[in-house]
This record gives sequence, structure tokens and C-alpha cells, in this order.
Amino acid sequence: MKYRLGDICSITKGGTGIMKAIPGQYVMVALGAEDKTHNEFQFDTKAVIIPLVSSTGHGHASMKRVKYQEGKFALGSILCAVIPKDDNLVLAKYLHIYLHWNREELLVSQMKGMANVSLPMGRIADVEVIVPSIQKQIEIIELEKKLVAKEIEAGQAFRTANQ
Repeated sequence: MKYRLGDICSITKGGTGIMKAIPGQYVMVALGAEDKTHNEFQFDTKAVIIPLVSSTGHGHASMKRVKYQEGKFALGSILCAVIPKDDNLVLAKYLHIYLHWNREELLVSQMKGMANVSLPMGRIADVEVIVPSIQKQIEIIELEKKLVAKEIEAGQAFRTANQ
């Protein structure tokens, strides 16, 4: 079935300026590939993390990644957490996979602005996602785990071949 994200998830903006983060024991999810740490946490859950600003900056709509985070974590103020309201309907990890693989069509296409390109949270709430049965979601999650393992294996093979 198709659902609006805003109907099946809460969407909360990050509360910490990334440059103002005080290093600490909690993951501080940031826009780039590498996260930071912070001395406080804002969330204690499983969540999909979506950037609210373009990855490539000035005048160009782009999104390099949609992230997944679980446990206690802080979130930069240029990102938002999409948290399923009911784990019996949709799993956060499934949503992460779905939104990451379809980010150009579902998220980047919703970005606006000429100079400072951004993704309004209201537009994220209106994004429609296909939600199969929990069993099918688990199958998709398992397939993605296998895919990631194969990518790591291929990367190691390339590194070994180039030595």
C-alpha cells in the first residue's frame, strides 16, 4: 500500500548546530559521510535521517545519502529524523532503504530554491512511500545486508588486486 510519510511517521528537525556540537559519547549525525559526536542526545529510537539542504551546495539540488541511525543520537539542525509511528506497519530500516534508493525521485525532486536549495519538512511529509507487509520488508532488509556485504567483498578484492 501507499502511505504519506507524514501519516505513518513523525518528522523532527535536528536540534544541534553541527559546528556547535560539544564532543561527547553520543553519535552526532551530520550531513557528510562521517558523523561527529556530541555530549547530549536528542533521540533514542530507530530513524531515517534526511538532509534538509542540498549536498552539493549553492544552486543545485542534490542528495548524496539518506542515513539510518538507531539508539541514542544527536542530530544536526540541517537534517531531520523520520521515525515510524508503528513498527507493526513499517520498519525504519526498510524506510531507509526505500528512501535512499529512490531519493532522486522522491526527495531531490521536492527541493526548492535558487541559491540555497533546501527540502522543506512539509514536502517530506507529503512524500508517498510503498509499504509492503512486514515480512516483505524484512526480506528487503536481508537482501540489502547481502548487497552491502558483496560491495565490501568487491572493494577488498580490488584493493588486494592493486597491491
